[in-house]
Amino acid sequence: MEPFVFALATLSLVDSISFMIVTPSLAFYINSLGGSQDYYGFVLAIYSFSSFCGKPLLGRWSDAYNFQVPYMVSISFSVLGGLFYAIAPAFVSSKTSLASVTLGRVLGGLGRANSALGFAYVARACPASERTSITALLGGVQMIGMAIAPLFSACVVNVNFTLGGVQFDNLNTIGLLLVLFNLASQVIVYMLLPDLPKVKDGTSDEEGDKESEWLRMFRCILCNPHVGVPFLTIFTFNFNWQFIETALAPAAFDSLGWGPVEISYVLGAMAFLVFFGMTAVHKLSQSGVKDLKLLCWGLFGNTIGYLMLYALWYRGVGFIVFTLPVFVGAGTFPFLGAPNRSMFSAAVDSTPELSGYEGTMQALLSMSSSVGGFTAPGMITHYCLRTPEEVSMSNDDREFTPTALFSPLLSLFVLIATYMTGELENEVDLDEEIEVDDEESFPHEKMPLVEDVVPRRRSDGDTPSKMESPGRPGRGRPSRRRSMIEVEKDASVRGSMFTPMTLIPRNAKEIYGDDT
Repeated sequence: MEPFVFALATLSLVDSISFMIVTPSLAFYINSLGGSQDYYGFVLAIYSFSSFCGKPLLGRWSDAYNFQVPYMVSISFSVLGGLFYAIAPAFVSSKTSLASVTLGRVLGGLGRANSALGFAYVARACPASERTSITALLGGVQMIGMAIAPLFSACVVNVNFTLGGVQFDNLNTIGLLLVLFNLASQVIVYMLLPDLPKVKDGTSDEEGDKESEWLRMFRCILCNPHVGVPFLTIFTFNFNWQFIETALAPAAFDSLGWGPVEISYVLGAMAFLVFFGMTAVHKLSQSGVKDLKLLCWGLFGNTIGYLMLYALWYRGVGFIVFTLPVFVGAGTFPFLGAPNRSMFSAAVDSTPELSGYEGTMQALLSMSSSVGGFTAPGMITHYCLRTPEEVSMSNDDREFTPTALFSPLLSLFVLIATYMTGELENEVDLDEEIEVDDEESFPHEKMPLVEDVVPRRRSDGDTPSKMESPGRPGRGRPSRRRSMIEVEKDASVRGSMFTPMTLIPRNAKEIYGDDT
């Protein structure tokens, strides 16, 4: 395993553990400090919202100054957030204690915003053929963190000690664990995650004056389906994930009489299922299965799973029937995550206008996922999920209203959009645009000016083809517009000598030789 992959995997593990280790005990912690249930909901929301706000800032920062500094600063936020979370009971005033917890979660959310940097780093550091498998690996590590996080909560159940005048118990000791975990990840990132060569902005200063960088990015999102459709996909991913998490507890309680223990078993099984799904995606990607095919499989299965969720969740249903759609739906998420990220990275990389904005684009994609997380709980509880009284009054005893069909219809819509968009088409081979006579190597009239050839770094998709067309050596090369240096070298091999900017031959002797 490459050192940078290990560093990113460590970050993913710490990120998921930090989130899941807080969630089970946060409500009890807020209550012990004198907070209300509404304040508990506020703290949950402010964490997600601060992460939402921090993602574009860190993404743009990584584009401007590379990755090390944004990572160090964001992880430092997480360390400080854990510290404020831990020392909250030390304050005499209940309001001050609650403010300390809130500040800790705000800083923790800003730190967690660096999840977008990992995808940007993979997009810049890895060839296209490896992106899906590495992204799946990182996602699988996250699932492991979600599965083992409750073990840490169990280890601190009987904790009771004093440190620096602060009394620690099973609730605020979680903050110390956050500090330790994030400090360890900070050291690993500093030692194993090298900075990458900065990519020059692919647009000229004149273009920058006419169109702002943000307007350019949003125009590409709206006008280029290969860039825009992944935003719908990742929104659907998180919306439908939140659909299960939000509805599972109340629906299982009404239908099966389940409590927190049984529900935690199902959520843990979901995490393991997603982990094995990530492993399958990793293997399939390495065996050559296209990202588009993996993504379409996932969207189709997601549509079926959520149709089953609406049809099979009714009062009095058996355990197997109730959990079957949960596991079918959860098993599709690995096929939505990594392939979508990989296709999006390839689309951004092949768009010259977005050169130098990879981190920002990955952050915007992550923000789309956060929007799904914001909107799903409110919509599900108010419009989709029935209360026990409403279930009793209904004719079908279903746990959902027909509005819940929005979820499978959303997956179906994105499946159609993805299928119609298709795979990213390679750019037309430059040989088809530049026709150079083998006998007379004078620049052809169809040859575009070199100024039109967009300078760009080597694409991740530049892997040579195994086949070459007969009679035209090199036709198997990747069909993309080559850089200025590549064009000049190719022309030199054919015998065409021209200056990089004007394409005017130096003299006839240099072109035709001494025989002319």
